[in-house]
Amino acid sequence: MTGPRRTMLYLGWIFLWLVAKERIKGFHISDCFTKKLLWIYSARSEEEFILFCDLPKPQKSHFNDRNQQSPNQGPAYLPCSDSKNLSDVQWYLQPQNGDALREITKNYSHIILDKNTLRFLTMEMNSAGSYICRPRIRSPQDEACCVKLVLEVKPKANISCASSVPHKKYLLFGSTDSIYCPSLSCQSDVQNPEMTWYQNGTLLSEKRSNPMLLGEIYDYHQGMYVCDYTQSDNSSSWTVRAVVHVRTIVKDTTLKPDILEPIKDTLEVELGKPLTLHCTARFGFEKNFKPVIRWYSKDSNQQLEIPNTERRSIQSTFKDEVIERVVHFKEVTQSDLLKTFICFTQNTIGNTTHSIQLKKKKGVVFLYILLGTIMALAGVLTAGALIYMYWIEIVLLYRSYQRKDETLGDKKEFDAFISYAKWSSFDSEASSSLSEETLALNLLPEVLENKYGYTLCLLERDVAPGGVYAEDIVSIIKRSRRGIFILSPNYVNGPSVFELQAAVNLALDDKTLKLILIRFCSFQEPESLPRLVKKALRVLPTVSWRGLKSVSSNSRFWTQMRYHMPVKNSKRFMWSHLNYLKNFFTGKDSIKQKSLGGAPSLGNGEMSPEPPPFQPLVSADGDGPNTQHGSG
Repeated sequence: MTGPRRTMLYLGWIFLWLVAKERIKGFHISDCFTKKLLWIYSARSEEEFILFCDLPKPQKSHFNDRNQQSPNQGPAYLPCSDSKNLSDVQWYLQPQNGDALREITKNYSHIILDKNTLRFLTMEMNSAGSYICRPRIRSPQDEACCVKLVLEVKPKANISCASSVPHKKYLLFGSTDSIYCPSLSCQSDVQNPEMTWYQNGTLLSEKRSNPMLLGEIYDYHQGMYVCDYTQSDNSSSWTVRAVVHVRTIVKDTTLKPDILEPIKDTLEVELGKPLTLHCTARFGFEKNFKPVIRWYSKDSNQQLEIPNTERRSIQSTFKDEVIERVVHFKEVTQSDLLKTFICFTQNTIGNTTHSIQLKKKKGVVFLYILLGTIMALAGVLTAGALIYMYWIEIVLLYRSYQRKDETLGDKKEFDAFISYAKWSSFDSEASSSLSEETLALNLLPEVLENKYGYTLCLLERDVAPGGVYAEDIVSIIKRSRRGIFILSPNYVNGPSVFELQAAVNLALDDKTLKLILIRFCSFQEPESLPRLVKKALRVLPTVSWRGLKSVSSNSRFWTQMRYHMPVKNSKRFMWSHLNYLKNFFTGKDSIKQKSLGGAPSLGNGEMSPEPPPFQPLVSADGDGPNTQHGSG
């Protein structure tokens, strides 16, 4: 150790010494309440002793001795009212040999420190001395809040009666009994003094006699009892104290041990694998309890006890105790299969045994194969269920990465043509705040065009007015890859159904033209509906509109719509698909709904444009699909 380090170590020890000295500085023992205790012990018995820190409390004290103070005691009133916690105290010892006062900061080999008590496990002559206790947390005004316990240790003079009253007492459940104070057993000069009894540190104020009479014995009578009485001579007065450990018991069992484990006679094991055998038994109560539990191994030649086993108590009550003996095998060998293992238990009544034979486990490979097959089948079923639930999403993800673009070379101008009922009745408009017209002219362009890059054809927007209605319809359907038809009672009962009929006829010849039906609301097919249209309603793919639930661009409605739309390979289209998948799993939406019936807004808060003013496509004379549309 170098010079600077040695110097620092010395300075540290000096600092600790000064701190310890400062803690005791100003601590005047003469101001403490003084109580003299006498421990009369027998050299041949195992006795315990206990000291209580009997600090006076403002209202009530558990260990406040009611004895009258002698003239050599300290002040009658102790200023402990400002101390917060009188149960957490510091203990100090001043030995009889005159050594300096020192704090008891840890457990000695024969002393257990437990907050406000000192418990002496065995007697030692150097245990005599002055023990001082005071609150650990105290105010400056309470420096005199302390108790000085002067302990004197004396052997019993009359050895012949040293064990007349034991320091351990057994009380039988249901009986009536009493507890004697051991310190009075050999005091012939003391006749029936007034006693002070404690049970587990609590003062028994109603118990003042020796022996202390008890009624019917219950389990709460068990514990540590302390008995005090005052012994005086011409010069001083002492409190003689003794400790009695009381245990409540039942009658000794009349049964042999009951083996709980093992239960079976054979045990299947795997060669080369570790193994643990448990011998578990329940022993009934015995006052002199000496249970025996062992493992034996028996072969054709001899029976030997298995060494290096582990014993432990599993459960203990006043009636019985469950004990286990465990033997561990690092690996099971072939020779172990030829042995018989015996669980042996014994008490004073008799012994009980149970034998077990190890047996090689069969069918392990088959079991692994079966479990693997079951797990594989479960995985396939789970994967199939997930693919079925998210098939559309999987297809859209695949389209995002593939290079195929079905729009190349088809010489078509539009990705989809939108057809809807353009003649809505007043009742239909009033009953639904989100109309077919709003879906066709606002929501479909907003999502499919602005977000996913499709090119839509709206008759009012993309077809120049003045042409023949039927010819214009056939023309734009031929120039479109998809036809989107919003079905409603107004649609199937109105002239717009012609657009569906024309698209069905064209789709029979054009394999690149595919039709998508949107069921906007429920309807009944009219009898006048063309037969070809009725058949188309049953076979064409249909996407259901669920009102406000379908408005969100992340809803299932838009997922199905994109599934049926053409596959495009544009950069904007791919990023739109990837953003959708991200929003689908995070639950975010790029479109915010306005008030009911209003146009949706974009993610940046801007409102989409209002739909163009509706222009009727049929003249007042009702000429049907052969009339012109527009104003020109």
